[in-house]
Amino acid sequence: MSDPGFRHLNLENTWPHFTLTGLVRRGDGSLTLALGAYGETGTFVAGPFAVSEQPTRWHRLKACADPLPAGVHARLFTYTSHTDDPPPPLPNLPPDTPDGEALVPAGQWRAGPPDSLDILVLHEPARYLWIGGLLQGEGTSSPVLHQMRLEHHHETWLRYLPALYQRSQNGGAFLERSLALFESLLEDEETLIEDLPRLFNPWAAPNDNPPRSWLDWLAGWLAFELDEAWGEAQRRQGLAEAFAIYSRRGTVDGLRDFIALYTGARARIEEPVRCASLWSLGETSVLGFDTMLAPAHAQGAVVGSTATLDQSHLIRDEEYGAPLFEGIAHRFCVQVYAAELKTPRGVDKLREVLDREKPAHTTYHLCLIEPRMRVGFQARVGVDAIVGGPPPDLILDEPRHLGLDTVLPESPGRPPVGGTMGQDARVGRRTSLT
Repeated sequence: MSDPGFRHLNLENTWPHFTLTGLVRRGDGSLTLALGAYGETGTFVAGPFAVSEQPTRWHRLKACADPLPAGVHARLFTYTSHTDDPPPPLPNLPPDTPDGEALVPAGQWRAGPPDSLDILVLHEPARYLWIGGLLQGEGTSSPVLHQMRLEHHHETWLRYLPALYQRSQNGGAFLERSLALFESLLEDEETLIEDLPRLFNPWAAPNDNPPRSWLDWLAGWLAFELDEAWGEAQRRQGLAEAFAIYSRRGTVDGLRDFIALYTGARARIEEPVRCASLWSLGETSVLGFDTMLAPAHAQGAVVGSTATLDQSHLIRDEEYGAPLFEGIAHRFCVQVYAAELKTPRGVDKLREVLDREKPAHTTYHLCLIEPRMRVGFQARVGVDAIVGGPPPDLILDEPRHLGLDTVLPESPGRPPVGGTMGQDARVGRRTSLT
């Protein structure tokens, strides 16, 4: 026995294997009565369709169409055969002729119920299947068909009944049709149940109405914020990686990931306490490198020596040395290239991410790296040593930092103060400190 399956008959709006009489294919790919023939009748015959070399148990034919207005009729026909010879013409039946109830042998047309666009293929198993259609208008409107779906080897609800009913020869077709009636009524519910797993897949969840889409609802389960500026691909990518990012939440790597996700910037995060050490004379006491003034006494408050009224506190033995690191403990510095914050709210968004994702007991210092290389301040090669062009002229009422991005404009006819490397920098003659 073959596996259950289906096929759509309208492929890329071309309706292959369809022979149209009195019908036309519109620009959107739908079939309708030809213009000016709305009061007449149109037909189509399509086939042959086959899925294997063995006789096929055809099950159902469903047409996707606009609702039929009053006076407009449509009827579907099916025909099976063991050969691919063309079938005879469609039977000329009045629109209200009832359909048969018994299984039809191969080589005969069978008419579906009048105006029904979802019918059972009640034929005995055969290799080939043809379908036909009879469309009738009422003068001002016409049936409109968009797609057709053909199912085969469908496992009906008959398999859930006791074997006695499945072996029935006389009432099998009637019982199968009766069960199919209830099955079609619950088809939408079954589809929802079958599609339930995709609702929990960030790559398949619907994203049809943000910020109230199912994808946003799924993100709410993880308390993961989907940025309004993200496109659909970025929303799905972020949600798919949320669980992995949360496993690093509260760490330097996790904070760096969140910054890259929401701002697109690469952050360098430094923790001063990781580079700090106790200073002792003769061991680690290189002036300007590992020497520093202690913010407090290593042993805390000692009565008669280091205790100051209202400014001292006692510590335990295991906390010896902790006061030396109070100024840098639980603090970190975040360095980001200003050029990578491309949006106007880039800095504000960065601070929002830092405030939300940093450990609650920590504080941070945000440093935007700009082209202001200065020896001793910002000159680490590969980190913050960025050479920029000359600073803009000083303009009143505009924010400038004295000594960083301010310069007095040159007066006309006055030689520039100092030399410019590559232009006028003769040592001892045209060079001077500015």
